[in-house]
Amino acid sequence: MLAWHLGLRYLRKRRAAWLAVAAITLTVAAPVMVIGVTQGFLDILKRQARASESDVTLQTSWHDHGMTDSPQKRQDLLTIPSVSEVAPFVQFYALMTPQVTGSSGSYGLPCLIDGVDWRADTGIGRILPSFLHPQPVENLSAPPLSADRRGTGFLTPAWRDHLGMIGFALAPSLGMGPAPLPPRLTPRPGVVAGRELLYGNGIAIGTAIEIAGAPQIRQFAEISDTIGTGILEIDKLSLVTPLPVAQKLADFAPTAKRAARIDGYRLRTVQDADLDRVANAVREHTGYRADTWLQRRMNMVKSLQYQRNIMAFVMLAIQTIAVFVVYAVFSTLVAEKRHDIGVLLGIGARRRDIAGAFLLAGISACVIGGVLGWVVGWSLLAALNPLSRYLGTPLFPQDVFYSPDAPISWDPRIPLFFIAAMGVIGVFAVALPAWRAARIAPVDILREGG
Repeated sequence: MLAWHLGLRYLRKRRAAWLAVAAITLTVAAPVMVIGVTQGFLDILKRQARASESDVTLQTSWHDHGMTDSPQKRQDLLTIPSVSEVAPFVQFYALMTPQVTGSSGSYGLPCLIDGVDWRADTGIGRILPSFLHPQPVENLSAPPLSADRRGTGFLTPAWRDHLGMIGFALAPSLGMGPAPLPPRLTPRPGVVAGRELLYGNGIAIGTAIEIAGAPQIRQFAEISDTIGTGILEIDKLSLVTPLPVAQKLADFAPTAKRAARIDGYRLRTVQDADLDRVANAVREHTGYRADTWLQRRMNMVKSLQYQRNIMAFVMLAIQTIAVFVVYAVFSTLVAEKRHDIGVLLGIGARRRDIAGAFLLAGISACVIGGVLGWVVGWSLLAALNPLSRYLGTPLFPQDVFYSPDAPISWDPRIPLFFIAAMGVIGVFAVALPAWRAARIAPVDILREGG
């Protein structure tokens, strides 16, 4: 009881102890704010990376020249435990050349062709409606293009008009309209371009393009829509095409001697499935390579994890500076209370109670300062985006994650970690002054007083 009474009294009555609490508050608030933003960027990157990938991807090696696709094979994959949806795909690098009227010359843009079955890919949750026709890269506060200025998915504006004209052409045969319309050219197939690939190169929706795939194979298409996953390395290359278009470009189209081929399947698993275990089961069942979404995007996610860990290490190093402040405060407190401590020891107080009083005062300062640091850190995090909107300037580059607001993590484990670290640091800082206080000799105090 004496240790608690003295410790709290010293902490409450001595203004020097408030300096220690303030130092602890600031050295907890700063890491909470910095790591809250860093973890927020990591969390949103993981969500976007997973959304742009399937849970598990089954893919052939380059020397296999693809695999055949059939309803039986898809059903066979569905028999693997935890696999719920299957979507075929063809994926390879190619050159896209915009066909701009009046242009003095053509230029090829590298792109990653992703041939998909739209319905199947939507079924595995990979092409989300929120990804389609996003805002332009140059101004994320601008609204996306209206429906009359763009297509939807693979449906181009030209195809939409063509389907409408077909309706007019059928009307006369039903005795419902004028003479048949003259013949029209069938529109080009629509493709969906990554937002960065489209806007970053000054290409507009509705632009005709030529895609160069396998040697001597060309395909004309039209940009029908944009897709924005939120990841630069995906959006600056992605060109999503109908599966038959990609099969033709990759020389995987069906012929008289062979069936249509694909590069592999994207698999969706049941909720809370162990993806590594499912990938191993798929690998054993098919004999082909199978990777989880994290394995496919490992380098991108790991790089940001390393940055977060480095920032956390730097923040811990900054926290150690508080050792000197806390040590100085409590050393001064021991010096000021040296006479009182000697008297207490002289009337029978135990040395461990004296040491415990300073240790408890230090731990209390760390806990109080840590909680205040948590409050201050989260208050600053909550004010970041409102401050950005008030100033009209993004505090972080918005073209990295395509968001004018900074992503923020509200994970309570972050402040708890730094409060615990500060507690350990505080105990070490107070240990020496507490030991010195317990070693004071009452006789020396009486001699000094005499």
